[in-house]
Amino acid sequence: MFAGVSTACFYPELLEKALDYLVRHGVANTEVFFNAPSELEEPYVRRLAETARAGGTVIRSVHPFTSGLEPLLFFSSYRRRFEDGIELYKRFFHAANLLGATILVFHGDRRGSAQPRRRYFDLFGELMEAGRRMGITVAQENVPRCASWCPDFFREMAAYLPEARFVLDVKQVVRAQVSLEEMLAAMGRRLIHVHISDHRPEQDCLPIGEGDLDLAALRRNLEGLDFRGSVLLELYRDNYAAYGQLLESYRALERAFC
Repeated sequence: MFAGVSTACFYPELLEKALDYLVRHGVANTEVFFNAPSELEEPYVRRLAETARAGGTVIRSVHPFTSGLEPLLFFSSYRRRFEDGIELYKRFFHAANLLGATILVFHGDRRGSAQPRRRYFDLFGELMEAGRRMGITVAQENVPRCASWCPDFFREMAAYLPEARFVLDVKQVVRAQVSLEEMLAAMGRRLIHVHISDHRPEQDCLPIGEGDLDLAALRRNLEGLDFRGSVLLELYRDNYAAYGQLLESYRALERAFC
C-alpha cells in the first residue's frame, strides 16, 4: 500500500503551490485535484509533472473539478452532450498520462435519479472504456449526494460490470451513515484507491489521529481484499488549522499502511 496526501486538502490554494508543498516536505504519493480549465493546458501539466518528478513524488490519481457537472454531462437523455463529455474527459485522461497517474476519480449521477441503474452502468462503461484506451482507469467513488451513496449500488455495479473499479472515501461513508465494513465488502477486490480522514460523532472529517477511526482494523480489512493501492489523506481546508497537521497525518498513514 502507498500512503499520501491529496492536493485537494489545500483548496483554495493554487494547485501548483499545493503540489510544491507536498513535494518539498517529502510526501511520496499524491492525487492531483484539478480546479480550473486552464490547469489542463499541456505546458502547465508538464510543469506539475516536473515538480513531482524532481522531488520523487508519485502522482497516483487525478480528480476532475467537473464532478458536480457529471449528472449533466453523462446521465441526461441528450446523447450529443454525453459524447462531448467523453471528449472533455479525454483532456483529463491526457493530463493524467503526462503526470504518470493511472486513476481518474468519478462521482457520477445525482442521488435520487429516476434512471435505472443498468443505464447508469452502461453509460459509465462507455466512459470507462474511453479511459482504458488511454491507459486510465475511471474509478467510481462513493458520494452521499450521488447515486453511488450506498453499498447496494456497488454490489450491483460489480455484478453488472466485472471490469469496474472503485474508490472508497471514508468521510463520505460517515456522511451517508452507512457501515464502513459493509461498503468495503460491497466494493470487494474492485477497490483500487482510498481517500481517508478521521472522524468522531460530532465531526465527520478530521486529521488522522484526532478521531475514532481504527487504522489497524481498516488495514486488516484492506489486506483481506488484497488491496495494493493508495491510501491518501483528503480533508477540506476548514477541517484543520495548519499545513503541519497534513504532514502529521501523512506520517501516521505511513506507519499504519506502509
